Amino acid sequence: MAFSEDDKILIKVLRLEKGYGARRIKSEFPNKNWNLSSLSKLIKKMDETGSTERKAGSGRPRFVATANNIEAIEDLY
Repeated sequence: MAFSEDDKILIKVLRLEKGYGARRIKSEFPNKNWNLSSLSKLIKKMDETGSTERKAGSGRPRFVATANNIEAIEDLY
């Protein structure tokens, strides 16, 4: 489940100011339907990096269909 920015801020505040863990945060907000494993991963990431943002370059690299790339693929094929 993807957390909204407001959810991330709320989780970060509860973690830093009150020291809540994933189970405690989940029990405090039963109507949010947060997945415990996703919440645990977010908290772990927050503890390691201090941020809830994605790491730079963590996505799939883009492929651009330029003439050179198309020729290279045709040569391989």
